[in-house]
Amino acid sequence: MRAPIRVALAALLACSAGCATHSHFEALSTERVPSLGYQLEGARRVPDVAAEVRTHTIFWIPTNTHSPTLQDAVDAALKRGGGNVLVDVDVEHWWVFVPFLYGQEGWRVQGDVVRTGDPD
Repeated sequence: MRAPIRVALAALLACSAGCATHSHFEALSTERVPSLGYQLEGARRVPDVAAEVRTHTIFWIPTNTHSPTLQDAVDAALKRGGGNVLVDVDVEHWWVFVPFLYGQEGWRVQGDVVRTGDPD
């Protein structure tokens, strides 16, 4: 009895898959922010703001109607920090899938949120 269970668990583990990617960006924004003429020095800065968006799939049924995107994660971080630009940003995207049982996909961003002002 125990051997078939072990074989089934080993097969399930062998079929499961996952992946993660990490990236670093100097600046990210989902708002229109001109790159020239805006001062980041001296602007209000909220350090180490992190935001994560994810979706789960349980028995082929997704918990959200759309997959999370990098834009969703950046929007959440900007809202949390009250700014319009993320600087010195670490980005992580991952997905994990165990066939027929469970899946997860998500984005995580972490960086400083800056509220830029209008150019002089």
